[in-house]
Amino acid sequence: MIKYIDKLYLTPKTERDLNKIKLKLKLGAGMTGLYIIMLSGNPNDVFDIVPAPVFKQRRYRHMDHTVIGMAESQMKAYGIIKKIVLEHYDRTGRYTGLKADFIEVNT
Repeated sequence: MIKYIDKLYLTPKTERDLNKIKLKLKLGAGMTGLYIIMLSGNPNDVFDIVPAPVFKQRRYRHMDHTVIGMAESQMKAYGIIKKIVLEHYDRTGRYTGLKADFIEVNT
């Protein structure tokens, strides 16, 4: 099941088309060029950047995912991740514990 945090990190284009994107992700409609930023299921990683066409796979679509952002290119997705990391550093003064702090702030 796809869950979204309250304050998604979006680019201007994805913010404009957010409802359409959410519907297409739920239905598994392919959206080439769109990248989804999610919390990683791997305890050693913090985030995953996944191309939206992966959600065409029914099995993947029905797994638990926490979406934190969307971007229309991979480079813009990296920019969003950079923004999240820098916000965390400004708030805490450290780079460690990013995933735990991110989950705590957004739950």
